[in-house]
Amino acid sequence: MKKNDKLLTLILSMTVLLVACAKPKDAEQAASESAVTVSAMTTQMQSIKLIENLPARIAAYRVAEIRPQVGGIVDKVLFQQGSYVQAGQPLFKLNAEIFQADVKSNVASLQRAQAEVARLKTLLKRYAELVRVNAISQQEYNNSEADYRKAQADVSQMQATLARQQLNLKYATVTAPISGIIGQILVTEGALVSQGDSKSMAVVQQIDKVYVDVKQSLSDYEKLKDALQQGNLSDTTQQVDILNSQGKPYHATGKILFSDTNVDPDTGDVTIRILADNPNKELLPGMYVRINLSRAQIEHAILVPEQAIQHDINGKTQVMVINAKGQAQTKSVTVGQRYENSYVITQGLSAGERVIVEGLDRIQPQHPLKVKEWQKTASNTHDKEQK
Repeated sequence: MKKNDKLLTLILSMTVLLVACAKPKDAEQAASESAVTVSAMTTQMQSIKLIENLPARIAAYRVAEIRPQVGGIVDKVLFQQGSYVQAGQPLFKLNAEIFQADVKSNVASLQRAQAEVARLKTLLKRYAELVRVNAISQQEYNNSEADYRKAQADVSQMQATLARQQLNLKYATVTAPISGIIGQILVTEGALVSQGDSKSMAVVQQIDKVYVDVKQSLSDYEKLKDALQQGNLSDTTQQVDILNSQGKPYHATGKILFSDTNVDPDTGDVTIRILADNPNKELLPGMYVRINLSRAQIEHAILVPEQAIQHDINGKTQVMVINAKGQAQTKSVTVGQRYENSYVITQGLSAGERVIVEGLDRIQPQHPLKVKEWQKTASNTHDKEQK
């Protein structure tokens, strides 16, 4: 029995020794297993161009509503709907018989008046000789001269009337005031039109150049304006890219003309008007497009991904950084413009700090962290809208 007791004592001693040796390793493994895995990025300064992606609507460079300058019956339509017309090209032909008759009548009246002027001129010349020899009285000469002057005035009046009638005859052919694309026919042959009609006969739109009217919220507009005035941003060439519904640019170049001084009371937006060349006529009036607008540049910007930005219960903006002890620490920051899928940090961060991007919801007080480098993916960089 004594031998067995000794053997049992030896076994128990070895077991205790093994357990004691295993404790530090097990504790280290347990701590490693309880560490929270997070992804972090190292901040750095970089130069960026702020690109705003905004909705816009296309408007024609010039619009001309075709209206008659004289009244009459439409005899002919002289164009194809949707075609390109040149300035001065005939579009409609009105019945011109009345205008032609008026012109002929006024030509005859003018010729009669001119003949009367010629007769009175000859008579006045003869009276001038007779009055010198007292063959007629001065009163008779004066009366003859007055008749001559009146006849001359009648000729001038008839010439003006004839010119007006000739214009009416000319206006019986309705022409295009500008070059552009003409739309649908709004009056048919046989229709009676007049100068006072509220309805146009057709509409011509010049679209080799177009206006792009961009809507921007007043808050974003003021934020950008203040940043420029304070010197936080630098002006850049105001580059404009016009995008289709798939996000691809049109073959059109634009430049900013002005920003509207009025604010839309319904939406709170301001309008930025852009003039764009449209040589291929891809941009049509009424189209909705999006534009990438580059208006400012930040020389030394610190960017933090959007998912790293948090807000506390008081509404203050903050991020989580990894301190020198490898622990998570909260820092209050001030955010500026949005850039691609990140925000510009204007205050609160310095270059070289490690900001936690992913795993924020798993962090617990006093828990160790297992940090890996955050990698940008296609989903991180896909959305490049500047809001």
